[in-house]
Formats: sequence, structure tokens, C-alpha cells
Amino acid sequence: MVKSRRLFLITLILMGLLLSTAVAITGCGDTTTTTAATTTAAKDNSTVIGDRALKVLTSNLTTGDYPNNTISGTALATKLGDATQAAQLYVLDIRAKADYDKGHIKGATQVDFAQWAAPDNLNKLPKDKKIIVVCYTGNTAAQTASGLRMLGFDAAVLKAGMNGWTKSTATDQVVADLNAANNPVLTTPAGTSTPAPAATTFAKPSDSDYTVLAETANKVTSAMQTSGDYANYTVSAANLMTKLGGADKGSLFVLDIRKTDDFNNGHIEGATHVDFGAVAVPDNLKMLPKNKKIVVVCYTGNTAAQTTEILNMLGYDAVVLKYGMMGWNGPGKDAYITDIQNAANPVVTG
Repeated sequence: MVKSRRLFLITLILMGLLLSTAVAITGCGDTTTTTAATTTAAKDNSTVIGDRALKVLTSNLTTGDYPNNTISGTALATKLGDATQAAQLYVLDIRAKADYDKGHIKGATQVDFAQWAAPDNLNKLPKDKKIIVVCYTGNTAAQTASGLRMLGFDAAVLKAGMNGWTKSTATDQVVADLNAANNPVLTTPAGTSTPAPAATTFAKPSDSDYTVLAETANKVTSAMQTSGDYANYTVSAANLMTKLGGADKGSLFVLDIRKTDDFNNGHIEGATHVDFGAVAVPDNLKMLPKNKKIVVVCYTGNTAAQTTEILNMLGYDAVVLKYGMMGWNGPGKDAYITDIQNAANPVVTG
């Protein structure tokens, strides 16, 4: 009898364990199903970059101290001369070390353009200051500033680069190139593109998005040609004119990002028009080919260079027309020439 009772008790215990296990398994299954249904799918890299590009371009201000993410040499000198304002700025010089040593803005940190997005260099940049990027003419600095803004750094470019800070031997060559600009333009009306959405406030990306954006920026910079007709993601007016008149014409796509009225007053033959702030609108991106080299055109090269960086991060093959339409046929060159010839801010060496 005792033995039978023991067997009965053991049987009850085993049945209880089996029942508990079954409930536990059912409960885990229910929980897993519920979690799967409520978890948001992770964004792919192209979506991360595309979303960020639209936010960055629609956060650009056209007024204030840094219109279109630029600052003149005169305005920068004023800010650096005030201790309170200077403490909020970080000057990043992306010219070659040899040129930096010959003369640079006092307090500037030097990093080669091709290395600005390297992880070690990004880790040294302040996230609580305005980064002013400096190069020779402003084109590569604008690419860098745009890339930094994609990563969440508050960056702007020194207009005309060191040419806009102090007159040098390079100034004379720039003046000669601009005075020689006399390429043909057409006045056919701009086509239709989707306007930019409402302006947004500049903000930092999430940590996960930053990782994607930083890796992409580094890949873009690492893949850059440093010599030839498209060195540093730029092309001169003379080279572009030659290519558009020859066998390369079919492999090029000219994107003009100036205002519609300015485009209508004169643009490069075959150019497609999209406003600067609207380039990253999905419907406008669909107009751009990924099997051609996109030459981005603006007024002086600044906003085109910012756009070039973003397009390259989005997987397009883009370059900026150096000096923009000013370098193509001269509009706006007189004021620009006056500014760089009068530039006389101090530099330090070593």
C-alpha cells in the first residue's frame, strides 16, 4: 500500500512538472509573437542616409551669421577677435600640411581633406562648438562641412577658403581664371521638380545612424581621386567644357541647384534644375542617374560642393563645378574678385 501511494505521489509530481513546462512553452511563444508584432523593422543604410540628407538640407539657413553654412573672412575675423565668440568656434584646416605650415589661421587644427572622415580624426572634433572648415578655395571645405553636418556636427565653411582670408600668390590665378570665364549658356525654362518640404531644425542623428553615416563618409573620402580631371570630386570649367563637347558628353549629367530665375537667365546646355534645398526629396533623387557622373553647379561652388558630398554618400557619382557659374561664364565674379583681393587677415606659420 505504501509503495502504491509513493508511486501515485511521484506520478502527480511528474504531471505537475509537465503541465508547468507546457504552460511555460506556451507563454514564451505568446510573448515572442507579441514582441515580433510590435518591434519596428531596422532601417537599411540607404534609408538612414536618405532621411538624414533631407533633414540636413532642409535645416540650412539662408540668413544670419552663416547663410547656407558659410561665413566670410571678415565676419570670421571679427568672431575670432572676440574671446567669448572665439571660445565657441573650432577652425579645421583641411589643406596639405605643407601649405598649412606656410600660413594658417591662428588656432586652426590641420587634417588632410582625404582623412577628415577617418574615425580617429572624427573622435577629436568637438560636438559643442561651431566647426569652421578651411581649404584653398572653399570647394573641398564645403564638401567636408556638408559631411560633418550629415554626422551631426555643426559645421560651416570659410567662403573662398584661404583666398577669402588673406591675399596670396594663388589669388592672382583665381582672378585670371574668373576673368577668362566665357562659356556659352542657354535660357530655356527650368523643368518641374518637387519643392523642398518645410524647413527643419538642425539636430544630431541617433547613435546607430551616426555609425552608418560615419562609415559611409569615410568610404566616400577614401575612394576619392586625388589627381586627374575630377581630383577631389571637382572639375574645372575648362575641363567640363571640353568633355561636354566630346565623347564624354553622354556619360555626364549636369545638375544646376541655383534658384529657378537664375537658372532661366542662363545655364549650361542640357542641365537639369533642382533647388539646393530640394535635392534630397525622394522624387527628385529619382531624376538623377547612377550610371553617369553628376556635375553639380551653383553660383560659386559652395552649395554645389555641399550637395556633391551628400550625393556621393547616397551612392551617386558626383563632382562639383569649381567656382560654379561664376567660373563658367562670370556672373557675380566682380564682387568675388574684390573680396579676395582685399582679404588681409593675419596668418601664423609652423
